[in-house]
Amino acid sequence: MIEFDIDQISGMKILIVDDILENVDILGHILQRSGLEISISPTGEKALEVISKNKPDLILMDIKMPGMDGYEVCAKLKADVKTKDIPVIFITAMSSTEDLVRSYNAGGIDYIAKPFQEQEVVCRITTQLKLKKAQDEVMRREKFYRVIVESVPDLIFQLDPDREIIFANPAFRLLGYDPVELVGTPIGDLIESENKESLLQSLATRNVGPLAISDLEVNLKVSNEVSLVTELSNQKILVDSVGLWNVSDEDVFRENVDKKFLGTLCVGKKAE
Repeated sequence: MIEFDIDQISGMKILIVDDILENVDILGHILQRSGLEISISPTGEKALEVISKNKPDLILMDIKMPGMDGYEVCAKLKADVKTKDIPVIFITAMSSTEDLVRSYNAGGIDYIAKPFQEQEVVCRITTQLKLKKAQDEVMRREKFYRVIVESVPDLIFQLDPDREIIFANPAFRLLGYDPVELVGTPIGDLIESENKESLLQSLATRNVGPLAISDLEVNLKVSNEVSLVTELSNQKILVDSVGLWNVSDEDVFRENVDKKFLGTLCVGKKAE
């Protein structure tokens, strides 16, 4: 028998939205050994109230309900930035292709067919909760790294394969540039050099590992607004660059590997 992975999902919150008590009782019996925090809503309207106060990690949503049906509830959740990431598994007795397509179009991520099969319920719920937990961890890490990137004094920027800026951190404001407005700008437009093409080839490197670029001396132009105040027309920085690929660093150096160059990540610090 398939069992809940309690070590992975215990303590996570699940909301059952169903107006039929028998369905709720069956699901409750299956879920009683899951270690999950379970809440129940008999209608779609009530479910939206519950979700606004206590956001669940997963929703089991019946489709046919009085008043607002499951499709409508799911669509409202997906239209709200605060709830759009909550996975919804539809509970349904319908199995036609049209019904399933409508479920996915409404924002459902999976479905559980009636009458309930215990192993199917356990498998689908466990799978979606583990995915949700992994996604939440990725988001937490992204927020953590974003705080670092946005607070450090070093210039951090990413180039696409055509050497255009696709990301610039707030440190560029010290040079008088709005980092958002820099997106789409060729990095060459910001560089002052008599040998610009050769410098660009090094800066926008495709190399990784020990062949990546370190302490490349680059003169970045200072915006007119800043230069008028500081009397500096450019700022000398030392740039570390590394190529970004869709494969591991080891595979970049291998032949007969399907690989694609994605661009370059650069970190620049003010030269002493």
